[in-house]
Amino acid sequence: MLSKRVSDVSESATVAMSNIAAAMRKEGKEVINFGIGEPDFSTPEPIIDYAFQKAREGFTHYTPSRGYPELRDLIIRSVAQEGTGYLTRENVLVTPTKFAINLSYLSIADAGDEIIIPEPYYLSYPEIGNLYGIKPVCVQSNDDFSLNMDNIENAITPKTRGVIISNPSNPTGKVFSRDQIKQLQKLCIDEDIYFIVDQIYEKLVYEGSIQNPLELDPEMKNTILMSGFSKSYAMTGWRVGYMISNLELINAADRFQQQTITCAPSISQMAAIKALSDLESPVMMRNIFRQRLEKIVSLAEEIEGLTLNRPEGAFYIFPGYDMNLSSVEFCQQALARKGLILTPGSVFGSQGEKHFRISYATDERTIERGMAMLKEFVEEMSKI
Repeated sequence: MLSKRVSDVSESATVAMSNIAAAMRKEGKEVINFGIGEPDFSTPEPIIDYAFQKAREGFTHYTPSRGYPELRDLIIRSVAQEGTGYLTRENVLVTPTKFAINLSYLSIADAGDEIIIPEPYYLSYPEIGNLYGIKPVCVQSNDDFSLNMDNIENAITPKTRGVIISNPSNPTGKVFSRDQIKQLQKLCIDEDIYFIVDQIYEKLVYEGSIQNPLELDPEMKNTILMSGFSKSYAMTGWRVGYMISNLELINAADRFQQQTITCAPSISQMAAIKALSDLESPVMMRNIFRQRLEKIVSLAEEIEGLTLNRPEGAFYIFPGYDMNLSSVEFCQQALARKGLILTPGSVFGSQGEKHFRISYATDERTIERGMAMLKEFVEEMSKI
């Protein structure tokens, strides 16, 4: 017999699609996987070598539950700017970034409380809430995927404990304007709820820059900042990131961490220490992703029947289409007819319906081949 909690949580659509791709390839079928949400690069060799060396030196044991002090100091230096002098290593908890979402929810909300989630959202945000009996309150954004501040404000109730966004956004690639971040942060401060900002794609910004959420709330009274090394350093498998907030919240999150995973992996923390001294790899990866963005946008714009808001960050595009098919049906047909793996827009919220997500974290040859297949597919389906 399983818990009700399990039945309330859906499996990850992106993980499921990757599993399908692996199974199809094993059967010898040609598959173009546009569903994967990780860089196609390997972790830079100096990072791997450093972690290997540290493992040889004996750094294979438990670490302090908050993480190595040296790493936490480096994290503060990497994020702190003018007006953030309140931060110390005690404001940092080293943890897998996705687990930081769990820890944030657990630290600020009880069963029956609410977290506001603007759409389209990272698909795990509501499911993590469901896992703990915390109600996800999903609100529509504007047509260009910018935040609709009225919808967010109108969704606030006495049970609201926070608002969570990813910036840049997964799945849209939207980088929210500095003014919108300031407005939302001020709203959260005024309403005494938490502003939870997931910046895992922060080094993959192609247009403008993101607003540092520490500037308006330097003491982190109402702010939780999360980020990590998975996307910018191609370190998804190392499972290491961090969260930053006020001391009361980090103490609470640390207690949960002690009673769950104990600490982030020691070798991964060593890799993260080395990563923070590597200023070149994130720039190299960003430049390559920018080239791929230009390529895939130009190819998408050639496909009649698709619409696209140009992304400004991350490594996704989120096209819309005008067919009498749900996004799940659209993606199922693309897989069956062309061996093309796309992610249905509906898994990112109701506003994602009649959209699908493409990850361009793959080489240009695959992008060209996959987009040609998509063009053929859209043309074929438009005649049915």
